[in-house]
Amino acid sequence: MTRWLPWLLWPLLLTACDATDRPLAIGQEVPAVDLVRFAGGTVQFPVAYRGRVLLIHFWADWCALCREELQESEPLYRRYRDRGLEVLAINLQQPRETVRSYLAGLDISYPVLLDSGGEMSRRYGVSALPVIYLLDRRGRLHARMLGGASPDQLERLVRSLL
Repeated sequence: MTRWLPWLLWPLLLTACDATDRPLAIGQEVPAVDLVRFAGGTVQFPVAYRGRVLLIHFWADWCALCREELQESEPLYRRYRDRGLEVLAINLQQPRETVRSYLAGLDISYPVLLDSGGEMSRRYGVSALPVIYLLDRRGRLHARMLGGASPDQLERLVRSLL
């Protein structure tokens, strides 16, 4: 009987696994999710940004490297936003007041979105911070950079998609 147990449990294991919790594959169209704008309102992601190159920073206030990553993307955003670049800072499940305090020390002009329920981080397979996702104009994953990236690396990647 014990040798048959794994085969009997296999269907249960398969239904318990959610494919959306795995990291997205390069070239894959990213899943849609509704997010709250820190400035107010909601946004349908990535539909609202279709036709733009998206540089996405997933972040939280406890991430030591995230602050620098967010600040270093501001000059890139200012330089290329008129050519189709959108930079987004997506906070992972933190209270609005925590986000507000953290942003008070940053000088960024690009949108901040809230993944309050963690749906986006689950569906995108975010398991560590900092992590950056770069999407092409059609909403497909072009690059994922776990541990961050230098401003020069980001600029080269962004320019290749503009």
